[in-house]
Amino acid sequence: MSLLDAFTTTLLAVNIGAALMVTLYALYQGALLLLFLRTCRRPQTMSARCPFAGDLPYVSVQAPLYNERFVAQRLVAALSALDYPRDRLQIQILDDSTDDTLHIVRAAVEAAVAAGAPMELIHRNHRAGFKSGALANGLRTARGEFIAVFDADFAPQPDFLRRLCAPCGPFSDPAVGFVQARWGYLNRDESVLTRAQALLLDMHFGIDQPARSAWRLPMNFNGSAGVWRRTCIDDAGGWQFDTLTEDLDLSYRAQLRGWRGVYLLDVVAPSELPEAVISFKRQQARWARGTVQCLRKLTGRLLSSALSPARKATGLMHLSGYMTYPFLLVLAISSPLLAIEAHGARVIPGWMSLISLAGLLPMVSMFVAHRQQGRSARLFARDLPVVIMLGIGLAWSNSVAMFAGLVGRASGVFVRTPKATPRAANNAANAHAAGYTEMPDWTMAAELCMALYVLGVCLTLARLGEWLAVFPLLLYGLSFAGVALGQLAPLARRALQQWQASRMRAPSAD
Repeated sequence: MSLLDAFTTTLLAVNIGAALMVTLYALYQGALLLLFLRTCRRPQTMSARCPFAGDLPYVSVQAPLYNERFVAQRLVAALSALDYPRDRLQIQILDDSTDDTLHIVRAAVEAAVAAGAPMELIHRNHRAGFKSGALANGLRTARGEFIAVFDADFAPQPDFLRRLCAPCGPFSDPAVGFVQARWGYLNRDESVLTRAQALLLDMHFGIDQPARSAWRLPMNFNGSAGVWRRTCIDDAGGWQFDTLTEDLDLSYRAQLRGWRGVYLLDVVAPSELPEAVISFKRQQARWARGTVQCLRKLTGRLLSSALSPARKATGLMHLSGYMTYPFLLVLAISSPLLAIEAHGARVIPGWMSLISLAGLLPMVSMFVAHRQQGRSARLFARDLPVVIMLGIGLAWSNSVAMFAGLVGRASGVFVRTPKATPRAANNAANAHAAGYTEMPDWTMAAELCMALYVLGVCLTLARLGEWLAVFPLLLYGLSFAGVALGQLAPLARRALQQWQASRMRAPSAD
């Protein structure tokens, strides 16, 4: 066997292995969909109110934020409007801000307190532990039997706490350690990017979480719009700082201690989606790194736990869910090489085409979740291509983040996702001056190189007349190109605006 033949054989084996792993995770998604369809067609409905306010437990609400000047006032207003007995409520605004957010929050909190809200501002002049550090710091003075958590971009409905914390609700079961509500989206239809994100998250909140909750599979607290039993937090070891997904970490540690999580499909807390590709990309990279950190930290405990083999398997699939991105990256690199090497001959076995049909299962799940929201099939077809583009185009940055989480000892920096950046052109300069505009990192150059590589192979194959090989590869090339250009476009627009502004300010020559 020649060296070239050996290389092709190895490359083919790697390609098939990656395709099989992607198929495995697609089948797992299909299994969750099947569980959902069997038992979760009707949302779990908990009593919105108990008959006597005196029955309601004491709740501490924690709202961690960092440099969120555009949403801070809305957050304080929403928490002030919570319909819950004031003598059984404590609201902690946990602000680690280093910009004028602190002044905005202080003024808003003072106004809320003057209006009778049981609210306090807890400011740290450091970010030790990031969000989990702020939550742990707040717990030192939290008096509640239950702890509700809301991120800065959330605006819960007034009856949120009554629906989750009432004695006739989910916490009536003493084994329930946390309850998670569904996320809604205030800016779902703002752009093609927000619509695509909503479609992806709808699958998680509309299919995955209900199925896991109903079948008592390991599930996760989503970091916001949920309530914890204080004794559960303490029993599980509290908020820890060694991962970037402190919510997933605590969720699993609690469940491995025998606690249970519950998901409520019919309780929705409005939030905001990132409106810039680079913000969404960095959010996903943080989640990918944190998830693999939890995988590294918790796999041993999970496998040695008293959970059934099926629950252990689903837990491993859940914790390793971001592994699909490295496998997609392997496919994106190897498939063009194999297509060039094939010269029209069939290299990949025919049975792989049949197996690849499993890749449709996540799309079916997304469609079911989409229709669950009352949205039309036409809108689904409109947004699906962008969802696929994001799924493939983020493979490079998420793979890099996962590698860092797998081999790195430090948890990494918790990079916040800016929300509610002003959309109007006349406010763009203010956002940039406030430091809320993110700049691309080196992974954008890698995505551009991947796009040029794959599209170059497509052009070569087209010249050879291998059109059947071109079309599948185009999906990879256009996905990487779309994500890279999505980061470049705002920079180009801002540069153009600055150039135009400078020309208008420049004195005219006589």
